Amino acid sequence: MNLTPILPRNPINPSFRLAAALLGTALLLGAASEDTSDKILRLEDLEITTPRKSALTQALTDSNLDARQPHSDITIQYISNNVAPTADYATIANIAPSVANVETNGPGLSEAKHTTLRGIDDGGYNVTFDGIPFGDYNSYSHHTTSYFPAKLIGRVNVDRGPGTASTIGLATFGGTMELYSKDPRTGMSFVPTLSFGSWNTQLYHLEGNTGLLSGLNAASAIASYQRMTTDGYRTNADMARDTYYVKYLQPVGRNTVVTFLSSVNKISFGNPGTVTQTQIDTFGRNFGLKDDNAANKLDLLNRRYNYQDKTADFEYIGLEARPGNGWKIENKVYTYSYDNKSHEKPKAGSGAAAGQMLGSLKGNEYRTYGDTLAFSREGDRGTFKAGLWYDATTNHRYTYGVNYDTTGADAIDLTATALYKAAAPGGNPATLAGAAGYDYKYLLVDKDTSFQPFAEYQWKVTNDFNLNAGVKYIKFSRDFNATVNQTSGRQALIATRSDSKVTPSLTAHYVIERDWSVYAQWAQGQMALSEGNSFYVDNANLGNINVKPQLSTNYQVGTVFKHDRFNAAADVYYVDFKNYAYSGPADASGDPIYYGVAKGAYYRGLEAEATYYLGSGVSAYGNGSINQAVFKGSKLAVPTVPDTTAALGLVFDHAGFFGSLTEKYVGKWKVYNTIANPDLPGAGASRAANSQSYWLGDLSIGYGQKIGNGQGFFRSFKARLQVSNIFDKKVQVLDGVDAVAANAYAKDVFNVLPVRNYFLTVSAEF
Repeated sequence: MNLTPILPRNPINPSFRLAAALLGTALLLGAASEDTSDKILRLEDLEITTPRKSALTQALTDSNLDARQPHSDITIQYISNNVAPTADYATIANIAPSVANVETNGPGLSEAKHTTLRGIDDGGYNVTFDGIPFGDYNSYSHHTTSYFPAKLIGRVNVDRGPGTASTIGLATFGGTMELYSKDPRTGMSFVPTLSFGSWNTQLYHLEGNTGLLSGLNAASAIASYQRMTTDGYRTNADMARDTYYVKYLQPVGRNTVVTFLSSVNKISFGNPGTVTQTQIDTFGRNFGLKDDNAANKLDLLNRRYNYQDKTADFEYIGLEARPGNGWKIENKVYTYSYDNKSHEKPKAGSGAAAGQMLGSLKGNEYRTYGDTLAFSREGDRGTFKAGLWYDATTNHRYTYGVNYDTTGADAIDLTATALYKAAAPGGNPATLAGAAGYDYKYLLVDKDTSFQPFAEYQWKVTNDFNLNAGVKYIKFSRDFNATVNQTSGRQALIATRSDSKVTPSLTAHYVIERDWSVYAQWAQGQMALSEGNSFYVDNANLGNINVKPQLSTNYQVGTVFKHDRFNAAADVYYVDFKNYAYSGPADASGDPIYYGVAKGAYYRGLEAEATYYLGSGVSAYGNGSINQAVFKGSKLAVPTVPDTTAALGLVFDHAGFFGSLTEKYVGKWKVYNTIANPDLPGAGASRAANSQSYWLGDLSIGYGQKIGNGQGFFRSFKARLQVSNIFDKKVQVLDGVDAVAANAYAKDVFNVLPVRNYFLTVSAEF
């Protein structure tokens, strides 16, 4: 069966036609209007930079004097000089306050297991790329290795709040991790990068820059190819990744820039899960999967039965124009896709299939089209901004049975021993022998549409005090067509659901002195309902679903101080989280009878970050947070919320030498065997435990030098050694507990963090 998304004959989405017209209009405006352009800040990854000799330039994370909510900016200097080049955005963001990241295979060498922001796990907050929200649509989670490795990223901003009305996305509920692409260099160059590290990790990155092209009005382009391979820290958790990237900037007239970007990522990897203490003691701390040999033919942890192949791409055409009189137009027309083939859940056959290995192939394929558009006008008394975000996705998802001995790794098993065959005639006809869904656990198409218009006004009350008030209308719709629904009964279902909400925001900002500001925020964020909470029940129970989108009301105050010798930021937050979705009691088939919403939870905490320049190219850095989240009804601690995070370090840059020594601390968090209804005493959990708190240290040291004042053929070089977990701490983070304490040794599961590891990276500029 061909499960490739079916596109219309004319692949240009109607929203693309509208956007193209807007782009054309704006181009004409930009070409004809006066020159009001500002100097463009380029996110260029330079091999050798001017020595950094202040707290402002050496800060590992930083905030801005115009901040309206708690946030941390992580610059390209940190990305290129302080983390391994194999890293992904979760590795980078881990340094920020209130962020915790669990990586079990090495920096960027497997998908992050938990990347939490104030304890809210992935899926509860936005991730954007150049302002465009992206991610899975069934649950809004992200795949940290699947789109943008560190060498493509020019900046990461961690916003701890829903933002203003113009902040778009399906999960503003928990904040936003903003990723920004690396720009072309202004000079023509060829930059090869080679990196070799622990576990036979090898990375080759080849980058070319056109420089500013005088014949094309100072247009510029960057193109790169990256190949990364690794055996990984965990046994048989190998990975191979190829990444292709191009970005083109075309000025039009004096104040309009058109951007084209494309990134394509192909990745394959072994996919081990969590491990028990029994497995750790028996096979070692780095146990993942077993070798594919005759002795392991019927072993469920054989590497042959547990791996993934993925392809992802991301493209946009963007326009920024300043037609004059204070106006600014920003538009991005985009598309991205994700195609994952995941081999998992192997099962030794019985009966007629005895001695054979059965398993599953899970597919998740989607293509998204969208448009972000914003108009703003800056006047003497303030700035008005309005726009909209439109986004449409077609998501094919399925899981079918395979027999590795008779049908291979990918072919659907249609034999009498098929894994998901109908137990007997009757029920859903599509699951009977010879029908489309015979050996499918589920087979569905989910078409999702998001529409978010917004408007806000920033009123300049005085030169030092301003207010920003805005409102956003959010509408999210699902058109669900399941030949086989993702339920134990494997019924067919055609259904729709649409939810809408108006979310307001109000922020105040006051400049106390030139280098000191304060802010206060009251704003609401929302997370759209997941596919599961919308449709995964027996058809007879659809009417019992009583769920609403999650809503967060955020109250935050903070301050930012920036001085050449010392800069700091601090905030206090309180978040009222409403509409926590939970599963009702199970029916005879094991499916929930209903999905409902509990009262929610209260999140509160304190966050701070600071850098102090000690002199001679050395700065001291530190950040920390105290975080608490409690369910309103049961008063239990919300799971995966670290009670504390912290980072301490030294940064130096002197006479061509640079580097940092940092320690990241993640406090304990609660783990429950289950959470049923958190409004009830005990929340349905029969056992709880705390994860391990831990410190992990990283060292980065390097040297760079210009050759011949950077003017010849060979212009510069840089060499860097990255050591992660430098003190070789043995850390295992509790991920799940069994209901019975006596089973802890054999059934509680952990994510084991890698031991000390090394990466040596050299690059040059020609």
